[in-house]
Amino acid sequence: MEIPSANQKHTILVVDDDHHVRNSVSLLLNASGYDVIACENATQALERFPKADVDVVLTDIKMPGISGVELTQKIHTDNPEMPVILMTAFAEIDVSIDAIQKGAFDFILKPYKPEHLIYSVGRAIKFYQMNLHEKTYKQQLEADVRQKTTELTDLNRELVRRSIPSSFV
Repeated sequence: MEIPSANQKHTILVVDDDHHVRNSVSLLLNASGYDVIACENATQALERFPKADVDVVLTDIKMPGISGVELTQKIHTDNPEMPVILMTAFAEIDVSIDAIQKGAFDFILKPYKPEHLIYSVGRAIKFYQMNLHEKTYKQQLEADVRQKTTELTDLNRELVRRSIPSSFV
C-alpha cells in the first residue's frame, strides 16, 4: 500500500440508493477537491472498491439488499484499515452500536451539514494516511532488523572462522 502524498487528490467512494443524496454528496465532495466514485448500491460499490484507489467510503446505512453496515464488514475483510463513514436519516442506537462494533469510522445524520461531512471525510483521510504510514514504517523497521541480523550472523561466522587455528580446519 502506498501512502498518499499531501498534494495527491483523494478519492471517496459514495454509496447511496437515493440519487438526490448521492448527487449532492458527490457535488459537495468534488467542490471540496475530492475525486468521487458514486455507486447506487453496495453490490456496485463492492465491484468498484477493489479496482479503485479509495481513501474513504461514505455510505448510507439503509439500502435495499446489502446494508451499509454489511458493506462496512465486507470492505474491512478486504482492507481492515479503510475508514467507512455511515450516513443515516434514522439515528437508532442498536444500529449505531452494531456499526461501531463492525468498524464504522463515523456517523453523519441526514440531512447532513456540509461542513460536518467535509470535516469527517478530512479526519478519515488523515486517519487512513497515518495507518498507512505506520504500516509502511513497521515494514521498513522489520526489513532493517532482518538485514542487521543477517549482517551480525555473517560477522559472527567470520569471527568464529578466524579464531579457529588453521591446523584444525
